[in-house]
Amino acid sequence: MNIDPPPPTAGFVIVLNGASSSGKSSLARRVQALLDLPFLLISGDQLIEAGLLPARRDPQGPFDWLGQMRPRFFDGFHRCISALAAAGNNVLVEHVVEQRAWRVQLDQLLAGYDVFWVGVDCDLAEIDRREMARGDRFPGEGRSHVEHDHIHDHGPYHLRIDTTAGVTDTSAHTVVEAWRKRSTRA
Repeated sequence: MNIDPPPPTAGFVIVLNGASSSGKSSLARRVQALLDLPFLLISGDQLIEAGLLPARRDPQGPFDWLGQMRPRFFDGFHRCISALAAAGNNVLVEHVVEQRAWRVQLDQLLAGYDVFWVGVDCDLAEIDRREMARGDRFPGEGRSHVEHDHIHDHGPYHLRIDTTAGVTDTSAHTVVEAWRKRSTRA
């Protein structure tokens, strides 16, 4: 089998990192629609919602979510991003980078690619309100990402955007224009 190199306009990666309920999904969809090149949109939530995980969850043993399955799931998710880019795809990632080790791993896996990091900020009270309205998140999950996991402290960003007032066309255009200009890390 002959494998052709990816086209020169492929292999770009944009990572939106923010707390749960900060508006990443809405922002990602709007950004994807505005980009001049095709970008695949991927998130851990998409994989989970697609039924990737087994329904069975045991506190111990091979179905132990926190101890065994979760670390392997996110290791695989990170490798999927790299694999998609390596295949010549542009990739738009929606993620909550909960640990410094995850950021280090992503930086290593994506070394050599044009990666653009966006920090998605949102007021904690607004995150709490959105979680209550959604009803599909644990109360305090998004707040915990900011206050406990310190998700925005694990590495530099090219751009930070605040979605407290909601995700608008303007905020999506801001991301796309900053990506096009490839501004220096903030």
